[in-house]
Amino acid sequence: MPKSRYANVKRNSKAKKKDADQSWTAPAMWSDDRYKIVKSAFDAVDEVARQMQHKWGIGKLERLASPQLAISFNRARVNFSDAANGDDENYMAQKAANLIAGWKALEASAKKNGFNPTQGAVMYLIAPDDAGGGSYAVIGHGCDSKAVTEPVERVYTADEVIRILKRWEGTHFGDMASKVKEYFPDAEITKLDSTDKEATPDDQIPF
Repeated sequence: MPKSRYANVKRNSKAKKKDADQSWTAPAMWSDDRYKIVKSAFDAVDEVARQMQHKWGIGKLERLASPQLAISFNRARVNFSDAANGDDENYMAQKAANLIAGWKALEASAKKNGFNPTQGAVMYLIAPDDAGGGSYAVIGHGCDSKAVTEPVERVYTADEVIRILKRWEGTHFGDMASKVKEYFPDAEITKLDSTDKEATPDDQIPF
């Protein structure tokens, strides 16, 4: 079963493993002639979830919903996840359609209650002096680039920022920073020493 980025589909953890070393096995429908059917249903749900979360923000529609609607939506999400872990392609397609309808119901409810989506929202940033003081814009997705109306030096998507950070975390200083953030989530990096050379055991701590 493919990895879900937005639809929040999880591998079935209800079945108890007989052996500690026994690994999870995907249902047969994910490897036989039904694969294209279930993959299409899976991708359709993930795409709708991606669009909704890019438009409104991650988790915002659920927070704007009434308790009853939020519970119904979460039930539809769990049912789809269970269906994706089953072996009935028709049942999965049905639950996929239900979850897509659930996303649309969340959006309709939010609009009815006077809320507006944040699609195309741009975060304009001025770099600190020690980082050059340049102007930047960060957008949620590449398709939002036309929403950048102010002059900036560079525009990055959220995914690009994450990729850059992930690459940086593989360096000596980046690894140290990621560990600090892991153990002290509220910590703030206020200055970075030159990364032209790797630190040696005799170097002072760069923070």
